[in-house]
Amino acid sequence: MLVQVSTDHLGIGMYVSKLDRPWTETPYMFQGFFIKEKADIDEVKKYSKFVFVDDVKGAAPTVVMKSSPESEKLPENGPGLPERKAVYQDTSTIEEEMEVAKECHENLSLEINDMMDDIRNGRQINLEKAKVTIDGMVESILRNPDAFMWLTKLKEADAYSYSHAIDSSVLAISFGRHLGLSKPELQDLAMGGLMFDVGKMKIAPEILEKEDSLTDDEFEEIKKHVQYTVEIMEKTEGASQEAIEIARHHHERHDGSGYPLGLEGEQIPVFSRMVAIVDCFDAISSDRTYGKIVSPHSAIKKLYEWGGKDFQEELVEQFIQCLGVYPTGSLVELSTGEVGVVLSQNRMRRLRPKIMLILDPDKEYYSIFPTIDLMMQAEDDAGNAIEIVECPEPGAYGIDPKAFYL
Repeated sequence: MLVQVSTDHLGIGMYVSKLDRPWTETPYMFQGFFIKEKADIDEVKKYSKFVFVDDVKGAAPTVVMKSSPESEKLPENGPGLPERKAVYQDTSTIEEEMEVAKECHENLSLEINDMMDDIRNGRQINLEKAKVTIDGMVESILRNPDAFMWLTKLKEADAYSYSHAIDSSVLAISFGRHLGLSKPELQDLAMGGLMFDVGKMKIAPEILEKEDSLTDDEFEEIKKHVQYTVEIMEKTEGASQEAIEIARHHHERHDGSGYPLGLEGEQIPVFSRMVAIVDCFDAISSDRTYGKIVSPHSAIKKLYEWGGKDFQEELVEQFIQCLGVYPTGSLVELSTGEVGVVLSQNRMRRLRPKIMLILDPDKEYYSIFPTIDLMMQAEDDAGNAIEIVECPEPGAYGIDPKAFYL
């Protein structure tokens, strides 16, 4: 099947079957060829803005264009939302993507750790290694976001600052993918999500990790992390202006109650509005020394309640659509009595995810954890409908989901 692809989204292994111009106007001797290396992509870009790829003969593209870009428009995201640039499709399964995602996640964990140490010790940040890893993360999430979404659950309270940076970046990319943003925009979101809190390294640990309520003076000190972050990023070679603006405004709120400028509504840059939602969701669904963890499903419900006040309502609705009502990694109980963890999403029917079962109907551990795809299996052996009936909070039934994430 031929699919139209921008030359910006060509990848190694794809088979180019047709160009956007006659073959005779190019130096190609054969009408059809494989993309074998990056140099092939660079060569095609000299002559074509888009090509037609045969996804049967070669690798399937992650991003496809409408067949007639002059006459057909991409679906709009709606008022107050960013313009859709692409429609992304899953091109791998979570199982196929997991090893790539794990390696990328581990590399980024080391790099963010080094970055935080550099800031703490007053050294200049080197973004070059991190940018390569971020690009790999963007590519993985474009192929299938579920693997990285699964890995966001691998965090501990004592490493919250480090994992929150990575997980916010993952969520921001996934959100941007859902909205059809371009790859450069996704890279800006990734960098902004990774760095928006780095200024906290300049805040005293006893304030950052305080379990009791902050005093007014302590809260004013916490708020300074935005200024510190912007100063650090402005001195960091390779930090884009868009990423800096994300950091500058991610604590502003839709109703004007945020900081540092008290901006409201569309005065707040849209990427900052998006990352504000991401930041809040990851914070309340994480195990922190100073906050009680709630299930991803409960976090989604809280965001919905805060829509129109703290966050733009339309963006909250889109974020919920992005994650699904039962986000990847959620603990769920089925109408069969079984308990499991959401393994991956069915993007056409978010209420019917794929689940790894942990407990049988008698609440005993399975010896081998089976999977069930609710999209494919709607009924049990007795013909009763299989539904998700509850989302237990973390720790229910003595289950530590982190033990099952890998």
